[in-house]
Amino acid sequence: MSCLPNVLLIGAGGVGAVVAYSIDYNNLSQLSIVVGRDYEKVKDAGYEINSVDHGTVHGWKPAHIYPNINAAAAANDPYDFVVVTTKNLPDIQKVEDLIEPVVTKEITTVVLIQNGFDLGRPIIAKYPENVCLSGVTFIGSHNYGGVIKQTQHEVTQISYFPNSHLSKEVQESKAKEFVKLYSTDKNSVTYSEDSKFSRYRKLVYNGTLNTICTLVGTDTGRVELSGGNESIVIPAMKEIIAVAKADGVILPPTTINDMLHDDDGDYFTPSMTVDSRKGNPLELEVILGNLLKVAGEVGVETPVLSVIYSLLRIVQFRLKEQAGYITVPKERPIDKSKVWE
Repeated sequence: MSCLPNVLLIGAGGVGAVVAYSIDYNNLSQLSIVVGRDYEKVKDAGYEINSVDHGTVHGWKPAHIYPNINAAAAANDPYDFVVVTTKNLPDIQKVEDLIEPVVTKEITTVVLIQNGFDLGRPIIAKYPENVCLSGVTFIGSHNYGGVIKQTQHEVTQISYFPNSHLSKEVQESKAKEFVKLYSTDKNSVTYSEDSKFSRYRKLVYNGTLNTICTLVGTDTGRVELSGGNESIVIPAMKEIIAVAKADGVILPPTTINDMLHDDDGDYFTPSMTVDSRKGNPLELEVILGNLLKVAGEVGVETPVLSVIYSLLRIVQFRLKEQAGYITVPKERPIDKSKVWE
């Protein structure tokens, strides 16, 4: 029996497959992955990875591949780390419920390498005896049926969501242990003391460019060339920075410039836009919904972000209907109780 830590990664798509490959690269853990729609192909042939970091990799797969979480849970040994790289869609499937079969009390560290803001709260509420880590990654990577195309370097910050039931030393130790497992000579994985800062900083990109590209159906390069950065992206970014400041997080003055230049040289299509084109539901609530709740709590007005959110809720409704998550009545209901002036 190996003394290496058992790591399970759930959601080996565009980002998840690259994260999984990086974790497997150093052979410092026993890696298992849960693969969704591409399970049969990956089980038989592995992934083809075309990566700016790793070059071309043919037929990669870890020791254990499972079609679902229940199958992974039946593997007997408890998991030391459960890494979640799925889309975070609490209006469809709550992460804390999704991972329940593979979380062992006081043993499993949950690692959320996902977009969004304030993600740790529901995990800590359900698993107060377990460490919950935050992974904020900047990586341009998409999955095309088991073929991974990574166009931007893998840069990830690992920290922990503060859990009052556990000591800082325990949480920090688990974060640094995971950094060691995940960090290679091909990527940049570092420990950060402040998960809130890292989340707000990435939200300056994801809450604006990711969402706006989805609404208009184009990439970040064309948004810039059309003048969209000046007209809507930057005003939206300033609102996020204002919310962060009111919430006790001061972002560097270079943040807007850094985010606008994150995709330099690449007509990059953000992940939310890719989801919309594929007909997949959007990570709307964790990216903008949670932020707007905090904005209301700290008293910051967000007129630009509120319009973006309201429009994307309509897009989300359409996508959820198409995917069968909701059903619209055959005849449109009439509500005369509302009178508009």
